[in-house]
Formats: sequence, structure tokens, C-alpha cells
Amino acid sequence: MSKFIIKTVILQEMVSRAIKGAGQNKLIPITSLMAIEVKEEHLTLRTTDASNTLYIMHDVPGAEDFYCVVQAEQFSKLVAKMTSENIILEISGMSLAVTGNGNYKIELPPDENGNMIQYPDPVAEAALDGQATEISLATIKTILNTNKAALAVTMEDPVYTGYYVGDRVVSTDSYKVCGLDVKLFDEPVLMFPETMDLLNVMTEEKISVLQNDEVIEFFTKDCIVFGYKMEGIEDFAINEIGALLDEEFKCSCKVGKPDLLALLDRISLFVGVYDDHAITLLFTDTGINVSSKQSDGVEIIPYVSSKNPAFYTCQVAVDVLIQQIKANSADVIELQYGNDRSIKIVDGNVTQVIALYQEATE
Repeated sequence: MSKFIIKTVILQEMVSRAIKGAGQNKLIPITSLMAIEVKEEHLTLRTTDASNTLYIMHDVPGAEDFYCVVQAEQFSKLVAKMTSENIILEISGMSLAVTGNGNYKIELPPDENGNMIQYPDPVAEAALDGQATEISLATIKTILNTNKAALAVTMEDPVYTGYYVGDRVVSTDSYKVCGLDVKLFDEPVLMFPETMDLLNVMTEEKISVLQNDEVIEFFTKDCIVFGYKMEGIEDFAINEIGALLDEEFKCSCKVGKPDLLALLDRISLFVGVYDDHAITLLFTDTGINVSSKQSDGVEIIPYVSSKNPAFYTCQVAVDVLIQQIKANSADVIELQYGNDRSIKIVDGNVTQVIALYQEATE
């Protein structure tokens, strides 16, 4: 038998973070499990989605060594409902006794030989070493708030479901592109979206990174995200996509974000099933005339300011435009326009490019 005691609020916070790493894929049993381990007075919770593994750590002074593997969802729901000051976890045979407000016994899933499951520990297996680089949590949150909205969500070109992390962070689904002018690593890396999502579990501002050709490990004092790099980075058309992000436009304008979103929300009510989500934007010298394809919804939003304003008409997908504007953090949206392929939204070091409907151009 082995057991340890921990403050309920600490375990609740750890479990609420750790459960986010559990893939809960019914076809892959390990993704529904959570490892609980105390070694040398150091508690670690481990979960996985079969590709990425999440480690949540906390010191537990005086605790004896402890190890078990539980059903992640059941355990997390039980811990979340506890209101006692402390929780005691104790192993007895193939069950885990959880003592808090009451006494609960959780049956531990056995391996094929009826023994305790040995949960994978890829960090120990990889044993990455060398000089760690450092990135900021703020940058990760910017990527998730902006670049994520431009990721491909279908598998026609699998590389575009991931983030190209090179001289800048780039994401695209071929209809829209987002570039964040921040260099995170010395060599370009193609990152799975699930790996990037897990980094949002981090709470420390400075995140250390170790990697080799195949794997990448992000770590702080209380959290590790271990994942594999996506293959096919050579198929990511970064030069062509970079040219789109770098293209200069002569004309630009600024409009209020809340007003533009409200306008687009109203106009979208008049975009018909057969309109392919298209709306028409007419840039004038004082504002943007926005209309549905059949012109049964028309509204004008005035510029806050403009540079080289010109009369210019294009068609874009209203849902894509709304999504990209929402992903932008600015209160005033800067729109650049003037070519026959795209319009651009610029906010500091974030650039978003939205493809136009080609039939809209002369």
C-alpha cells in the first residue's frame, strides 16, 4: 500500500489542467487514462492524445513514492466535486481509495496481464539535452488568438493543418493567410495544432524548449508538453505565402472593429444559400459600402482614417472576413486593398491576408 495527502485546491488545479491533455479517443485506450506518480516528493500527472503528452507537476513534501493509472474523466470529475480541505489518495491492490468529503474506491484498469498499466513517459525516453531556447507564453497566446483562425481544417493538404514556425509563424488554408512576425526557433519547424493548443495550459511566462529532428519539448517548473514535429515541412509553400504577406498595397483605411463586426452581422442575414457566402465591398474616398450579392442589404461604414483612398470593388466571403476580424486584437481594423487577388488586415506584427472571389474582378 502507498498513499499521500494533498490540499484539495492544489489537486483540483492540477487535474483541471492535466485533463486537457487526454485525447479521449475510444479507439486508443491510453488517451482516456491519467497517470498519477509521486517520486522523490514530486507529484506528476500525465495524460496523452497518443501524439502529445502533457505533464503537470507539483511538490508534495513528505509524500512517499506512489504510482497508479486511473480513468481520467472519472477521476477529474470526482476531484472537481470535492470541498474538503485535503484529499488522501491510497492504493490498495488494483483500486484507488480517494478520501475527501467521503470515501470513494476507483477500480484501476489492468494491462493485458492483469497488472498496473505502465504509462508511457516519452520525456524520460527521449532524454533531450543541449541548450534550451526560450519563448514567451504571450507569443503562444497571440498565435492561438490569430494564427489558429487561418489553419486548414481538412486534410487535402495535411501540412496546412499545422503551424509553420520559421522566421515568422505562418498558417493558411489557401483562402486566408496569417503571419506573426516573431522568430521562435533557429530552424523552421512544422507544429501540430494539438501541440500548440496544449501550450495554453502553461502558466509561466517564460517557456523553455528542447528539440531534435523528430520531437519537441516545452517545459516550465510545473508543466511539460512533449510532442512530435509534423512531417512534410518542405511541402509548405512558405516562399509563395511569404510573398503574399509581404506584398505592399498603396491604399489603406481604418475602421472601428465593433462597428464593422456589427455591420457584417447584419449583412450576413441577407447572404443567400446560393451566394457562396459572398458580399461586395466598395471602397470609396470616405468609407466602405458593404452589400449582399443581390444588393438587398446595403450599409456604409465611414473610415476612421485613410491613406490614398481609391474607388475599388471586391467580393469576399462574409464568414471568413468576420472570423479574421474577430481574430484580430485591435479596436481599429486597418484594411489594405487595391489588387485583384486579396485584401490585407495589418495589426502591428500580425498580418492577415484574405483571398477575393475572382469573379468580382474585372
